[in-house]
Amino acid sequence: MKRSLMWIASAVTLLFIAAFAPTVMAQELISTHQLAQSVDLRDVTTAPNGAVSGTIINRTGMTVRDVKLMINYAWVWRNDFKPGPDSPGRTVYITAAADIPPHGEGSFRYQPSPPLPDRSDGHFVPHAHIVGFTQMVPPGA
Repeated sequence: MKRSLMWIASAVTLLFIAAFAPTVMAQELISTHQLAQSVDLRDVTTAPNGAVSGTIINRTGMTVRDVKLMINYAWVWRNDFKPGPDSPGRTVYITAAADIPPHGEGSFRYQPSPPLPDRSDGHFVPHAHIVGFTQMVPPGA
């Protein structure tokens, strides 16, 4: 009898907490295609030292912030038939600091740290991709 009273008390407590808990908006996951239709990159340039910069385009009607970029430094061996034992390629994730207004643009710049090694057995091919962002949805929208 004592166990069933404890169970009932626990259930009532949980229902009470759930009834008065604040409503939380869930994050919406979108496809890669939808991502490209919302936020995109333009004029991405790379420097010999590995610096990557470009323009972030906001195609939505809401402010976008915390744009997360993946910068991949792919290593291409000079001799693909005899690659070395250690590929210096790497991938880094950065967050662009700018708030980008609706239908506006912002910029990003990344300087690799530590610097990319200077090697004669191949070269780096950097690529930048958007992997996420926060869209500022007004209350009640």
